[in-house]
Amino acid sequence: MNYHPVIIAGGGISGLYCAWRLALSGQKVVVLEASSDRWGGRIETEDLDGFIAEWGPMRFEPTLQPRFDKLCRDLGVKLTEFSGPEGEEVNAPTYDLPAEEMGLNSLQLLKRGIMLILGQDPEDQAWIDAQTEADYQRMRKHAQLNGQPLWSMGFWNAMSAEGALSHLALTKLRDTGTFYHMIPENLNAIEWIIWWLRALKTVGQQLASVDGGTAKLTESLMAKLRGLSNVTLAGGHMLTSFKQIAMGQPRLELDVHTKNGNIQLQTDRLILALPRMPLVKLASCLPEHVSSQLDAVNGFPMLKLFFVTDSPWWDYSQRPQQYASCLPTREIHYFRRPQGQDKDGHGMVLLYMDRPSTEFWKHYVMEADKHDRAEIDQNVKIVDAFSLFVARDVKRLVDIKRSGLKLTDQAQHMFEEKSLEDTRDFIKNSIVTYGIRDWARAPYGAANHGWQPGVRSWKVMDVFKAFDFGSGAKNIHIVGEAYSDYQGFVEGALNTSELALATIRTN
Repeated sequence: MNYHPVIIAGGGISGLYCAWRLALSGQKVVVLEASSDRWGGRIETEDLDGFIAEWGPMRFEPTLQPRFDKLCRDLGVKLTEFSGPEGEEVNAPTYDLPAEEMGLNSLQLLKRGIMLILGQDPEDQAWIDAQTEADYQRMRKHAQLNGQPLWSMGFWNAMSAEGALSHLALTKLRDTGTFYHMIPENLNAIEWIIWWLRALKTVGQQLASVDGGTAKLTESLMAKLRGLSNVTLAGGHMLTSFKQIAMGQPRLELDVHTKNGNIQLQTDRLILALPRMPLVKLASCLPEHVSSQLDAVNGFPMLKLFFVTDSPWWDYSQRPQQYASCLPTREIHYFRRPQGQDKDGHGMVLLYMDRPSTEFWKHYVMEADKHDRAEIDQNVKIVDAFSLFVARDVKRLVDIKRSGLKLTDQAQHMFEEKSLEDTRDFIKNSIVTYGIRDWARAPYGAANHGWQPGVRSWKVMDVFKAFDFGSGAKNIHIVGEAYSDYQGFVEGALNTSELALATIRTN
């Protein structure tokens, strides 16, 4: 049998981080990654005609995410300010709201509801700014609404059934809010309140992106690991099952699928740094008190589309979100290189969405069974659909003499002369490259996660950080963003990794 002291299943950020930390402490480590040629998990950056296309995470808050910030500094990865442009105000119908809610936009209504649930003055921004991670941990365990623990109810149940907001205010949130409101998922009330309390802070907010693309994190970690003699990086190796070799003994036997057939490995310590979907496939290998908790989280099916055109129809001053409702998308962003650097005159459009928009675009994915990376220039029907939606929008605006989009003078005159069909063909022919990434597909099953109502997250995290089959060795660990206290971010993956690493150091 092929024995290795520590085996990590999964080559995403949590798996690579655990490998690096353990290797630096002198441990011999093998990392198994199912993909034969891609590392980094949900971190995926592509060059599209000179534009950086972030298919996974793209904006971070280093001040509020200290482990992420420290990892970047340790790796020598530079951060640059993320100057996300402000979106246009959404044109929404008038809602007959109560006086105390009248005039508030969706974000202000959401903030009001959260503060009322917590028994705070809705205008007390200083209270929000003063909250710490220790405060959030106390909220998780003890915050209540009318005598019921907030962890036991859904966020939207707390916002509505208990009367924090009026029905019409919730309707406005549904109609005009971003996908961060997660109405279809109805997440664990206290966990989603904590998510928003972090986001609503006015102190410590420092939006940043990784200079050169988020994949720099993966590349830097891989370079570190390749320089260590006690690390083996095994691409094209997928863990299919594992078991205890003998009752009461800590050693584990792993079945691993490779392109050359199946192999068996043995280890004294197994770290499962896997997305929820492949982790669920291993449920029968896990102790029942662990496998029963795998459904403690919901996954969010997010999707991204990028289109690069050699004839941008929008001006440099174009803000995002303008007429996003005219396409099946939640967000739309427009990119052009700064004036003076824009030698080729190209531009890029990003569509970023959750349900129900994902239900339209997901049918354009070609590799339905193995969508493990963005599909670039594979299905021209994506361009056909996008071009028609855009053509309808710009023609309507030009014909009614209302330039809602910041069209260039050239585009304005050209679209006035062209028919709808000619406009569609022009936009279609201007697309030089495009791509799609549907995170709901295997092997990931979701872009990120949130705790379900009724789940005591801190107890699940405590179990997952270290467990065994009864030997007392506590030699199996589950790490990653899904089952963390900072879901949806690299910070959560690092936090769960540190929980596991702390138990490894002590036993």
